[in-house]
Amino acid sequence: MAALQQFNPGMVVEWKLEQIPGKPEYTFNYMFWAFKPAIDGFSHCRPVISIDGTHAYRKYDIKLLIAMVVDANGQIFPLAFAICANESQETWTLFLNHLKEHVVKQHSGIFLISDRHDGILSSVENLPAWQEPYAYYCYCVRHLKTNFQKAHPNKDLHDLMWIAATDHQQHKFRMHMEYIKQEDEAAYRWLM
Repeated sequence: MAALQQFNPGMVVEWKLEQIPGKPEYTFNYMFWAFKPAIDGFSHCRPVISIDGTHAYRKYDIKLLIAMVVDANGQIFPLAFAICANESQETWTLFLNHLKEHVVKQHSGIFLISDRHDGILSSVENLPAWQEPYAYYCYCVRHLKTNFQKAHPNKDLHDLMWIAATDHQQHKFRMHMEYIKQEDEAAYRWLM
């Protein structure tokens, strides 16, 4: 990270280490980073931030957290990253705090999209900077559909759910939700 910072002026890096009581060693817990071009470029992107975490397998069992947006050309634009020991409320809170402090800064009206990971949900719930009117939290429709498919294995319902979720007009959304309700009341309640 020191080499990256040396050759990328303005790069932000935040560490969290824990000292083992009675020992001089520190244990790695968390690291956040964002490159200066991403920080500067954020103001030219759509104000919709997607966050997610993934497992990094092999030698180390760690998690990679990422925040990304879509730029003016409709391309994915990575904003910030973190490596952590596990996905938890603590690590997501650190990540969202660092994202706000170093990248989002004074911008408001941001939409934050994610899956329904408990750590993300509780972090957003407890961080005023990520609540209305500064930010609006939404679920990722792709993740919602995956969970819906597991709970209600019916292709017709999946298709209707996707059409309803991607409709841009409220009356069409309501109409498709009514079709789902007629097809399967339990599926409708699950979605609502």
